[in-house]
Amino acid sequence: MSSVFRTRPIRRRTALAGLSAGAVAGLAACSNSGDGKSDGKASGKGGHAQSPSAPSEKSSEWTSAEASLIDMTDATLNPEAEGKTVTTPRFAKARNLTQATEVVRNRLLREAHWDDTDKVDIKASILAAAQNVVGVAVLGSLGTSEANVPCTIWYDARKKQSFAPTALIEAAKWGEFAKAVHDAAAEAKLDPSAVDHALIEKSAPYGNGPAMAFNPDGELVLAFRAGAAGSDPARLVIDAEAFLSDLGKLAKDASVTPAQFTGEPSEELEHFTPKRHVAKPIDSPNRPSDGSENQSSAASDGGGADASQGQSDSTEVPEPTPGGAVRPSTAIGYDVFLEHCVALTYDDGPGARTPELLDVYKKAKAATTFFEMGNSIKEHRKTTLMVAAAGFELGNHSVTHPDLKRKSRERVEKEVNENSDLLAEVTGFEPLLFRPPYGSHNETVDEIVASRGMAIVQWDVDTLDWKTKDTAKTITAAVEGAEKYTEPIALMHDIHDATVDAAEQILSQLNDAGYIPVTVSELTLNTGGLEAGHAYCSGTGKKQNGFNCKG
Repeated sequence: MSSVFRTRPIRRRTALAGLSAGAVAGLAACSNSGDGKSDGKASGKGGHAQSPSAPSEKSSEWTSAEASLIDMTDATLNPEAEGKTVTTPRFAKARNLTQATEVVRNRLLREAHWDDTDKVDIKASILAAAQNVVGVAVLGSLGTSEANVPCTIWYDARKKQSFAPTALIEAAKWGEFAKAVHDAAAEAKLDPSAVDHALIEKSAPYGNGPAMAFNPDGELVLAFRAGAAGSDPARLVIDAEAFLSDLGKLAKDASVTPAQFTGEPSEELEHFTPKRHVAKPIDSPNRPSDGSENQSSAASDGGGADASQGQSDSTEVPEPTPGGAVRPSTAIGYDVFLEHCVALTYDDGPGARTPELLDVYKKAKAATTFFEMGNSIKEHRKTTLMVAAAGFELGNHSVTHPDLKRKSRERVEKEVNENSDLLAEVTGFEPLLFRPPYGSHNETVDEIVASRGMAIVQWDVDTLDWKTKDTAKTITAAVEGAEKYTEPIALMHDIHDATVDAAEQILSQLNDAGYIPVTVSELTLNTGGLEAGHAYCSGTGKKQNGFNCKG
């Protein structure tokens, strides 16, 4: 097993073991039911529904799978981060699922950071497991509520890709499914209009879209966060058999009858082929779809292969509407083909002013990735933990910043391994990303980096902030670079005053131009994610060539 999984092993137990009774009830339904009770059960077309105050029934509980069915470990935030209890799994044979889980975890932490929430509790449950599929619930309790942000992730091993829960529903059947959910909401005395709107939003934590998983009877349970279907969290139970996608059917079977997940699927299916041209919305493998003939069949089977192949006459992506027939995106978080995203990154820190930089990103409600250097971490240990606890992404940037290509294997191992160990010690999270100093690497470096489970992240926008140390020039370089490149990764350094001073204007101008600052993992997640030992200069939706950026 790769040393990236050197974190504390998960005890062989059911995924819900060790939680309080109230937490189990909330996690099982992944909604804030407080004491696990709900009021009233109503039967409507397609199923029945429960609101939070009626007696809890088994049918509203999500399934859970034995941890022993999956080769996984857990990563736990350093308890020195006061008020924050965070543990999420890492999967030795499903790297994209690890990436997805940590993207969701970090988004929950950022939401808490943005809202000045001191008390945070994030835990995960394995919902389902089988040869071709794994389901994960990530439960975020932000503040005093016991379980107020339910999130589910569904991993299709055949495609090596994680999906939002919307992928459980066949695109061509979405309209019928939406009607069943609407009717169930009305019977449960929820606001059907609010439910209709929530159903097409991004899934939590990026929006009010419901988490979805199956109960032991194979029915689909939808969990809405507080404020989505009313002031309180809510659950709906739907007989969704007639609406399930291919992935949905696999997920249901894996929920009702769990089996061993080996990382060796029954077949391999293509999710997406990187584009050589500028990405267009229709290229998205996760785009909204009504399953009609002008949409790729792959787009209607729960998030499929390259959704534009063989469909050159299809140029427009349909718009989901409340109660309508268009299934929303199956992407987790941002779809880089439908939204303009840029990954702003910072090297060499943490520095004396990195906390100020975090405040700027907090005010803008933006995300970024820090590639930190061991010597800097030792000088500013509390800042490194602050970065992790606030939900920003951390990567390894060596201990002393040498040109690794010119160093012995022993020295490279020392620089890479000691810094990964240091980051794990300080934060509790071993890094999954590595940026070589000067961008310099060779096959030996790649091999050592891969042995620690890390992908190599380069850049295609060099702001030259280290050279100019000029705030205005750094602003211009970052903003113009975002506009020039597709799925860009921009390089800056948080140890320079001019760079910290530039951040507010960079974020403001990018926002005005319609760009969303994201982490590297958010930029790449939905188009295959990042593979250990591979190098990337931009998002994975873009074809990359050459040793430094071959993807």
